[in-house]
Amino acid sequence: MAVAKKSAKAPALQPRNEGIDWRSLYLYAVCLITLLVVLFSTVSLINAIINSVFPDPAYIDPYAKPENAPSPALLDQQERNNQIQAVKNIFTSFTTIAVAAPLYIYHWRQTKK
Repeated sequence: MAVAKKSAKAPALQPRNEGIDWRSLYLYAVCLITLLVVLFSTVSLINAIINSVFPDPAYIDPYAKPENAPSPALLDQQERNNQIQAVKNIFTSFTTIAVAAPLYIYHWRQTKK
């Protein structure tokens, strides 16, 4: 009686890497940080746009004596300054997003390799 031998090979065991994958850890950490920066900058951008459309009114001290009250021209100037500051904040937020978003995209693509 002849016994047929099976020629099936045992699957090759791949060695397990027990260490930390520092590259992946770095890439995911950078992605998390840049994503948070983009998120907070977007919120700041929206807030700055709202402040530029509806600037904060000038502050009037309710306890000031009438003779020490600021002039209407000074109040208008303060409101314009608030609006100018809001426009500066728009550019700051937009610049932050413009820097952080490509960094996020680059590092996220690196995690897929």
